[in-house]
Amino acid sequence: MNSIFSKIAGTGRSSLQALADLCFPPSCLSCGAALPQSAILFCERCLGKIKFINEPYCPCCGILFAAGENHLCTLCLKKKWHFTRARAVMVYNATAAKAILGLKFGGRKAALATFRTFKEQCRPCADLVTPDCIIPVPLHSRRLRQRGFNQSLLLALAFYPAEKKMIRKTALKRRRDTIPQTGLDGASRRRNLRDAFQVPSPREVCGKNIVLVDDVFTTGTTVNECARTLRQAGAARVDVLTLARVAKNW
Repeated sequence: MNSIFSKIAGTGRSSLQALADLCFPPSCLSCGAALPQSAILFCERCLGKIKFINEPYCPCCGILFAAGENHLCTLCLKKKWHFTRARAVMVYNATAAKAILGLKFGGRKAALATFRTFKEQCRPCADLVTPDCIIPVPLHSRRLRQRGFNQSLLLALAFYPAEKKMIRKTALKRRRDTIPQTGLDGASRRRNLRDAFQVPSPREVCGKNIVLVDDVFTTGTTVNECARTLRQAGAARVDVLTLARVAKNW
């Protein structure tokens, strides 16, 4: 049995939570199967398909390796990022994607407690800088109105429940409603996002250690452009935390 599942299954549930589960039967975030409890919203079968990121991984971008020791990946040996470190909780595979898209486009906010549990068990996330402020990757105002929420803000609140006062949801602004990055090659992604973000009040980030939060690290173009904007505004350091990241061969 997955170690995270074992830890959660072994904890007692409050009577209030048991009543909530009775009134609103929980189901798996991936396959939709009914669950006996809501402490972790994956059935054991789907949880076994989640690939959590652990050693070995790249100490810069956090990509998972199949074997060996931690070492810089080929991309990080060649590329200079504007962030210092990036870490993700799990690999973006089909099972993870269903859960993340359920939050992002289906509004399934019950997933956030499970995602928080996963992050708390993620040892590579301990590499991230202790933040002075936490900034979610912003949505453009038009897209925010359409969706009704920013999933990156919800993840920031879930990942840092004790640091809610550090979360600065307006410190970084998306000033252009860019087209979706899906399907674009690397050069097109960079052109699409160039100067798409701004810092309305540089004093809010100047000299600060920042953790930037997003849902998925695909090529890193979005978080890198956000980090570039924050560093230009005077941020001392920007680390990146995402729920998942794309990794080949996983």
